[in-house]
Amino acid sequence: MMQQIMERAKELVAGKLQIVETAEDWELLLEEIRGIDEWVQLSRYYTPRVHPQEVLQPTKEEQPASPGPLTELPKSDEPIVEQRYAYTFVRELKGGSLREWPNSHISEKEIRQWNLEHGMEVRVQIIHQDHRRTSLEVLAVVATDQMKTLEQRIVFEKCIVKNHGIIESTVNGPLKDETGKPFYYATPVEDMRFFQLKEGQLVDLVMWKGHPETLTIAWKYPFQYEEPIVQPFDPSTESKPTDVTAEMAVTSVSKKSTGRYAKQMKRKPTVKKVRQPRRIREKKQQPMTPLVTTSLPGQPIDYVDKEPLEFAAFKGMRLVIVGNEQQAPVYRTFFAETGIELIHLAGDAQSAKKIACLAQKTDAIVVITSRVSHAASAHVIAQAKKHAIPFAMERLDGRRSLYTACQRQLEKARLHKLKTGKS
Repeated sequence: MMQQIMERAKELVAGKLQIVETAEDWELLLEEIRGIDEWVQLSRYYTPRVHPQEVLQPTKEEQPASPGPLTELPKSDEPIVEQRYAYTFVRELKGGSLREWPNSHISEKEIRQWNLEHGMEVRVQIIHQDHRRTSLEVLAVVATDQMKTLEQRIVFEKCIVKNHGIIESTVNGPLKDETGKPFYYATPVEDMRFFQLKEGQLVDLVMWKGHPETLTIAWKYPFQYEEPIVQPFDPSTESKPTDVTAEMAVTSVSKKSTGRYAKQMKRKPTVKKVRQPRRIREKKQQPMTPLVTTSLPGQPIDYVDKEPLEFAAFKGMRLVIVGNEQQAPVYRTFFAETGIELIHLAGDAQSAKKIACLAQKTDAIVVITSRVSHAASAHVIAQAKKHAIPFAMERLDGRRSLYTACQRQLEKARLHKLKTGKS
């Protein structure tokens, strides 16, 4: 059967050679020859093997039939197909395939993991299969007798990717073509996105010999390239050769151990601290006198009046209170009887800006910090410092504490007037 197939293939090739006239016809002929070659290989694979002892010699009555055209070949209903133990690996530009398995594909990662070369015999298993191709995984390398390197496939290893995907050099030097002429490769946007290329990464470029348009990226390394730091040679720092006997003497002395570190590393016993005797507080001999106040029994301490407040000396002075506007009527009622001019401002920043026009005729300022904003407090303090006005920042909003703070600031203002002589 194989003899008939070979004769038919020769007839097809001979018939095609007669119509070749142009370069385009020659390219079509090459493609058809490749198809005929695949047909011959597949026929060789699927043709059952006949052992020598099973070959029957034809008798005189039974003459062998003359070989006819391929269309008249006898076909068996159920052809016997032998399952191959190994397949021949074919290296392609990116990835590879099996010669005996149509539409097969082996990824570049598998090829680099097993260091496969063109012509090796490998065992595989199917990972994924669809109508386009069959993805395979390599299980083992069986034989390397037919292994050979493809001279038509040119590889540029460890090329450095620069900004915007420009590749013009490798780790060992500039990127050069077959003739030794430097060139550069601009990576397409699709490859930049597929490989997720960044500046400083290393890739491998591949191309077919004589076809620079087939140049493409086949592999990306998982690490980035760092330029080596070369320091200039300083002859002054060059170490001079020393005497061998001196080195031996130094090493012999250094090997001698004193045991000082071994003593320090020994575990020291922990000494328990002596517990100090507890001191007992003695009772005071003098009895405490009760506090005399004007408050009623059960009245809270906030309302205790320790000393009476006197505002008679501050009559006619101007006092500004900032914050706690809910108690403004109470404060006006209290200071109206003392003859002090009271100006109460709210705790927001807009109201506190009025202090700028009142500061020149103000004697004292008291700010209730718990009832005023930060911006208003800062504005009032700035005006008080600018015009040298006594001011107090009162945290509590109780009446007793507020009136005491007002009395102290008015006293400071009165003493300042007496000292300077201003009215």
